[in-house]
Amino acid sequence: MAQVVVERHIDLASDRASLWRAVGDTERLNRAIGLGRLELSPNTDASAARFVVRTVSAGLPLEYEERPFEWVEGERFSVRRVLHGGVMKSIDTSFALESLPESGTRVHVRIAIEPRNFLLNPLLRLQTSRMVARIAAELHAADRDVQAGKSACFTKTTTPVDSSALARARNALLESVLADRKTLATRLAELIETGSDADVTRIRPLDLASEWQVDGRQLLAVCLSAVVVGLLELRWDLVCPSCRTATDRQTSLRDLPPSAHCQLCDISFELEADRTIEATFLPAPALRKPEPGPFCIGGPLRTPHVVSQAILPPHASIVVHAPEKPGRYRIFVRGGASAALEVNEDGSDSPHFRLDGEALARVDGDALVAKIAVVRPGARLEISQNSELERHVKLERLEWASRAATAHLVSTLPEFRRQFSGHLLRPGLTLRVARVALLFTDLTDSTALYHTVGDAKAFKVVQEHFDVLSTIIAAHRGTIVKTIGDAVMAAFVEERDALDASFAMHHAFPAFRAGNADAARTFLKIGVYAGPCYVVTANGILDYFGQTVNIAARLQGASGPGEVVLDGLFAEEAERSGWLSNFSISERFETRLKGLPSPVRVARIVADRAP
Repeated sequence: MAQVVVERHIDLASDRASLWRAVGDTERLNRAIGLGRLELSPNTDASAARFVVRTVSAGLPLEYEERPFEWVEGERFSVRRVLHGGVMKSIDTSFALESLPESGTRVHVRIAIEPRNFLLNPLLRLQTSRMVARIAAELHAADRDVQAGKSACFTKTTTPVDSSALARARNALLESVLADRKTLATRLAELIETGSDADVTRIRPLDLASEWQVDGRQLLAVCLSAVVVGLLELRWDLVCPSCRTATDRQTSLRDLPPSAHCQLCDISFELEADRTIEATFLPAPALRKPEPGPFCIGGPLRTPHVVSQAILPPHASIVVHAPEKPGRYRIFVRGGASAALEVNEDGSDSPHFRLDGEALARVDGDALVAKIAVVRPGARLEISQNSELERHVKLERLEWASRAATAHLVSTLPEFRRQFSGHLLRPGLTLRVARVALLFTDLTDSTALYHTVGDAKAFKVVQEHFDVLSTIIAAHRGTIVKTIGDAVMAAFVEERDALDASFAMHHAFPAFRAGNADAARTFLKIGVYAGPCYVVTANGILDYFGQTVNIAARLQGASGPGEVVLDGLFAEEAERSGWLSNFSISERFETRLKGLPSPVRVARIVADRAP
């Protein structure tokens, strides 16, 4: 039966890269042209389709299998939907972007429908033509935004706001935040009042901070305060490590399951605090109830780290092309098989990769080679399989930086530890952290201090030294995990921040001693170490445990008064990167640390010398 095909070629003034960021944002485009919200259920057959979708479009209820989108970044994308009953058998939609000879971009839009009854063709053509006209109008609007120096934007759908409730929450937020955060608080309240549903249904603070060109941790802290006063609600998204989209949402860390599954990538994964759990926000329902969607589940801008995606048929091969930009990439096949790829000018022209069971490897003669494949920019990559399954294949950037407020990052904010004890992990649940920087301090001569000046004065010295250290730790984007007697354990996302904090502590201590006669003989001993560990709720706080904690504590034990002790590899990196400030490594040595089977290479830095 003849298809109903509607095509339109739309000439726009903006460049292709700017328009791709609009055209590829299918979630916002579908909202703007009036398509319905999607309801999803898993699809488990041998086809590439991962979901059965139910929605309403133009007043008609639809149910269909949505195959994965196929695209090449900046150039084109397409998707096929196979319907279960109704007046249509299938819908194929495609967009292609062509740079015009002088300037500007031509966007080719094509929708092809296979009807079940040719008598309905005139109606289907009319409805499809109207939809394409709406798409064209939205693209022209986005083009005008780009030409005016703004981000491309489609028509916004905005649910109503309870103005009086918003005013109360705004005032409470302004009263609760520090003076230098009040501007951020005002802008956040304005977003909740005037932002589109797409803007506020899943607020990612670090993305928003990048857009506003403000400090991400500051905005994240304001968002946490906004939860306390009833402006926002906090959600914990479980994020697939491959497609990096949210597979589930929880209201508290206490509700986290031990693992999660991504239906799109067909992989199960353990939860990691710094990789697969992200804090996001949405308006408190008493203020506003935005339409959450989704309105699309597979467009290119949902996974901006994916350069291209294609469907691999059963017992067949496909060809994709390596990116033109040198760097590190990965070929990922649905189900979890992957192969590492490096793009540079010295690489091969046309490597062949084969899926063998659950492994993907480069073919070298009759052998499969697992090591990284080096290919030239634009190389022809052939990917084949003998499986019965139809799968999608992704070519992903590995060096793409995600702006996610991970659970680990959030847990290093003092505001979270102070105000969100109800969000701590339930007893018995542990979360892995791939890398955390830990800093341990110890105050020298504190035991003798209690004997010489008495309990009250000694306790005062210890507390005042905690005040000095806590201020420095917060200023360097860290958090105090706990205090143990006169010692501090602090955690940082970045190990350089931990190192800078240790130097700042030693720099501040001469003034501390000079201002307090009882502290005249005190010094700090500091150890810094970074590595993997686990997060657990212990004694009502988020605490860390594992070998990384043990090593960081032992390094502090190996330091002397006024010193910082680091492991050897970190010391070399710090020295090479110019992170040692005005200090230098005074000694490199091997030492045995309790609990470790062999000696450890360490480095000593003297940062606060006795007069």
